[in-house]
Amino acid sequence: MSVTVQPIPDSVRLRITGDVETMLSVPYEDDDRFLLGFSDGTLLVGSYDDRLNCNWTVAREGAGIVQFTSGGVRLDWRVEWATVSAYDANVAEPPLPQALPLFPTLDRWAA
Repeated sequence: MSVTVQPIPDSVRLRITGDVETMLSVPYEDDDRFLLGFSDGTLLVGSYDDRLNCNWTVAREGAGIVQFTSGGVRLDWRVEWATVSAYDANVAEPPLPQALPLFPTLDRWAA
């Protein structure tokens, strides 16, 4: 009831083992960062350095427990699917919602 994500050495591909068994190619744009999402709601941000070493951070916590291993990640939860995409700040860092008025009827009369 877990998955392990390991970068494949000297490539931009990820090996996922456990509940889901697959290999994913990491899409590239101008940024070296990418997003890795899981069915439990966990969203990870991965990045490659010049030597193709992979670094991980948690953008959004899901139901599972994330453990960082040497170069990889272990997610302890039942996972049905995993997907990878190019980094998008709108997904990883959503804007704050607009504040709602405390007293909408008073605001209407103030205008």
